[in-house]
Amino acid sequence: MFRVLLVASGTAAVSADFSPSPSPPSPPGPGGNGSGCDDTSGWVNQYEGYNPLGVQPAPNREDNYFLIIGDWGKDGGPGSCQNRVAELMKQYVHNQAAQGKTLLFIASVGDNFYWSGQDGSKWKRQWGDVYGTADPFSPLYNIPWLAVLGNHDFGTSDPYLACPGSAKYATVGGQHYGSRQFNKDKNPKRPNWTGKFWMPDYNFHYEIPEVGVEVVGVDTNGDHVDDLNGHGHAQPIFDKCGGKGRVQRFLRKIKNSGDDVLKCRAAIGSASTVLVMQHYPLNRFHVKRTFEGALNGRQVGVISAYGHTHEQQCQGIDGNGQCNVILTGSGGGCCDNDLPHNHAGFTAIHLTNDGGFTSDVKSDDVRLPRGACTWKFESFRSWWNDTRANAYV
Repeated sequence: MFRVLLVASGTAAVSADFSPSPSPPSPPGPGGNGSGCDDTSGWVNQYEGYNPLGVQPAPNREDNYFLIIGDWGKDGGPGSCQNRVAELMKQYVHNQAAQGKTLLFIASVGDNFYWSGQDGSKWKRQWGDVYGTADPFSPLYNIPWLAVLGNHDFGTSDPYLACPGSAKYATVGGQHYGSRQFNKDKNPKRPNWTGKFWMPDYNFHYEIPEVGVEVVGVDTNGDHVDDLNGHGHAQPIFDKCGGKGRVQRFLRKIKNSGDDVLKCRAAIGSASTVLVMQHYPLNRFHVKRTFEGALNGRQVGVISAYGHTHEQQCQGIDGNGQCNVILTGSGGGCCDNDLPHNHAGFTAIHLTNDGGFTSDVKSDDVRLPRGACTWKFESFRSWWNDTRANAYV
């Protein structure tokens, strides 16, 4: 055992049938296989979803888990709250590794780069340095991040997410792309070392068939265009794109395309545990029901995760008493008016050998005390050293 001191500034199980791994799909086309179904929206999500980052799970299913976080990339940051959540994540992953557990990936539910999106210069300051993604000594080294977009990601630093034809950075399969967060095939200027931050298109799925896990990430910003760039600050985005109507039409098409992906993956996927993630609480049930409505009787443990509200809460329980509707928008990127009365943290989902999962949304291992991010450093250090330092094993 060792101690880490600061010296400077409910579980649940879902049972499901667990099928053997399917055969790999046929080689992808130029833009990837995508969801595996035809598109009806007018936007084709182009990506390869069959474990393209080569995640290697532990052979025993219950020795694998993943984390979910949202609203984390503090502008000019990282700032004290994002750092505190990051340290809690590192501690959690270190402790799990000591028990022989494998972290598969970190899922991000949006608002990745405050206040106004990624301009190409924020990777190191707001992501890499904070979590140690490129630091071999960090517990989060080389861990994939699977990310969707929040309203602040559509900001004045990255406005052409809302109208990629206005300033295309790449053209793939006849479609224009205009974001500094997308993967390098659609954003050639993205730094090479950021390859583990995976955002291949507006909507996507990522499957790890060996352990029956799939993530379906969808963009629901089309329902919230007045919140782009932050609520009440969308006009600069509309101006860049030729008006609100043009933005709304494009993002509604993207949202409809996400519904196509949800239905497709429910119909043809094989995972027994599926994370459906997007950014907004108001869409939490729509995306879950859209997926579940296309399962055709297949038994799946479906988790709906989202952010936008800067709190860490369980907001839905299934028939087995499991938390499967999860607000996890308290990664520490925002905001000073929320933090005095909210919890900062992240969510942990552990797989079980029966094809289900257990979830931890609010234990002290994943969630800081209410208002901890507003404590002065000396108070926080005292709490950490008294309660968390001995948690390392």
